[in-house]
Amino acid sequence: TAIADMLVVPSTAHLKMKYYTNKGRVATLHGDIESARRCFEAATKGYTFIGKAPSSEKKPKPTPQPPAPNVSSVDLDSRYSK
Repeated sequence: TAIADMLVVPSTAHLKMKYYTNKGRVATLHGDIESARRCFEAATKGYTFIGKAPSSEKKPKPTPQPPAPNVSSVDLDSRYSK
């Protein structure tokens, strides 16, 4: 296979691939989980073209809710306990 011919070490779990350059150094190719997901979804749907990623607009963070009245909170830091 092409990967074996190039002496490449792929890591699917880490989305990385290490290979030797022309100068004999080891180079690392880093993957992107969002791109990998788009490629996987396109491949499973039979698409032959994968478009650009949607613009990453920052979504407003939800405001933190106060704890429910029936929940007891305990301070776990011994420096502040009596």
